[in-house]
Amino acid sequence: MNFSFRTARNLGLFILLVIIVIESVFAYISMSDSSERLTAIITVDQVKLRRWYDVAEIIAHAKDSLYDYRLGRTDVVASVDLMVNKAMSEIKQIEVLATDQDELANIDEIIRAAQRFKQAIYAFETEVQEGYRGGSSAREMEDIAIREADRIASLGREAAAYVGRRIEEKNNAILEISTFSQKMLTLVLFIAILATIINAYFMARALGKPIKQLVDGTNRLAEGDLTHRVNVHSKDEIGQLAAAFNTMAEKLKKSRQELLTAKAYTDNIIRSMSNSLLVVNKDQTIRAANQATYDLLGFTKEELIGKPFAMIFAEGYYSGIGLDDLINKGFTRNVETTYMSKYGEKIRMLFTASVIYNEEGKFEGIVCVAQDITMQTETLRAGHLASIGELAAGVAHEINNPINSIINFAQIMIDEVKKGEIPAEEIPELIIKEGDRVASIVSSLLSFARGNEKEKEPVDTRDVLDEVLALTEAQIIKDGINLTIDFPKGLNKVLADFQQVEQVFLNIINNARYALNQKHPKAHPKKNFVIHGIEETIDDQDYVEITFLDYGTGIPSSIIDKIYNPFFSTKPSGIGTGLGLAISHGIITDHEGKLIFKSSYGEYTKVTVLLPVIAAKS
Repeated sequence: MNFSFRTARNLGLFILLVIIVIESVFAYISMSDSSERLTAIITVDQVKLRRWYDVAEIIAHAKDSLYDYRLGRTDVVASVDLMVNKAMSEIKQIEVLATDQDELANIDEIIRAAQRFKQAIYAFETEVQEGYRGGSSAREMEDIAIREADRIASLGREAAAYVGRRIEEKNNAILEISTFSQKMLTLVLFIAILATIINAYFMARALGKPIKQLVDGTNRLAEGDLTHRVNVHSKDEIGQLAAAFNTMAEKLKKSRQELLTAKAYTDNIIRSMSNSLLVVNKDQTIRAANQATYDLLGFTKEELIGKPFAMIFAEGYYSGIGLDDLINKGFTRNVETTYMSKYGEKIRMLFTASVIYNEEGKFEGIVCVAQDITMQTETLRAGHLASIGELAAGVAHEINNPINSIINFAQIMIDEVKKGEIPAEEIPELIIKEGDRVASIVSSLLSFARGNEKEKEPVDTRDVLDEVLALTEAQIIKDGINLTIDFPKGLNKVLADFQQVEQVFLNIINNARYALNQKHPKAHPKKNFVIHGIEETIDDQDYVEITFLDYGTGIPSSIIDKIYNPFFSTKPSGIGTGLGLAISHGIITDHEGKLIFKSSYGEYTKVTVLLPVIAAKS
């Protein structure tokens, strides 16, 4: 016979409940009977027994008093009478408690004997008082009194003995009930234990198979088989547990699928990354790398994983990334460094690293991301050259004027010499002045055109602006732009690459010129361009703030967030490359500064350059 767990459990509980009820009812009946008997003993029989003994004692004492009367004491009869009355009072109390007919008959006999006893002692007292103490009548009354007293005492003792036997019988009955109750309770306990064992057997049988299925299912889940399900369909707790197990397995399957999908997605992202990604162990060996790293360096997975991280760096560059200090900081900013490919090719990289911590906050490893900036360097150079090209027209015009002056002054000298005249002294001085002007312009252009080979150094931003204005101020004036410069000298210096900051300023000024010329093709009172310099403190950091404000065409709000995108330009095709602001933003970011644009279309554009201060005013 097969029982479900719920059936076996409920049946077992029902049997135990029946046994408990039977045991409780039997115990109640037994205890009730014993309690009634015990109550009767305490409240009736013990009281009667004590009173019967009291009666026997009182009558015995009264009998003894008669002997005192015989010896001449005349006041004894009254006291004896009181004793008899007291004994009769006790008997009346016993009569109230008595239920047995024999006991009631015995009480009646005692009452009659007591009456005879009282009559005898009063008759005896009369004989004595009349002087017949020694007469036959007096002796007869005395004998009757003594005999009745003995009779009362005897009946009292017999009654006491009878009550004592009744008490003993009831005690024995209580003892028998107790013994029987113990036997019955033992039997019931045995039956309960037997029923529990039988119920446990059936419950074990009902539990065994589904529990085994659950254990097997758990083991299969632990081994990775998330398709396994437990085939238990009962409606009891085991069935609910099996259903919960199957639900858990289904959720685990779904979760694993989601994890696999997420992992595949993450792996795909890592594989699709154009930047190199490396994971480095605590001992600075390579734990993992993405495909971009293998493609960049030419190593296979077997040649790279487990090898020292230093092997991919060109000589002298590994110590420069500061991995030893990285553990304390947790993150390193962009650092330019050089990788070395398998074939000995040096690759310029922009390197960033961050520390991996486990759940306990302990150091686990380092994630390193590096971007090949070889093309960016070329792009920067292209932008630089493009800026030089934009300067060419203005510089050519600026140079043409002094050269024409030099030619004209030279022609005047030739004409005067041909006439036999001595040239005026101021003409050579003017020629020298115009030549110096040409040399100054060419010097500024050559300085700007040099390659970016210098390290960052303390720079006065006003000097940078002066260099840029030397190249552009003539064009600004020619365009009819009203230039206002509010830039005091002596501001704190910044750590910068002079030519790179110069390129940023030049790009911003050229954009301002273009916007102003678009809005006002000719000179105009509102064709204004303001350059302002000041020191500001932002978030406890001191900056030199250079503001370029032009009242030109402005930038539409719909595209202002795109101005940093490479190759995006608001200028017509063929006029702008779209690289200027992207390169400028990269340069300022590399200098740990900020490039901020604010514009209102058709009204103005305000460009703010913030560069961190490194030196106090002198």
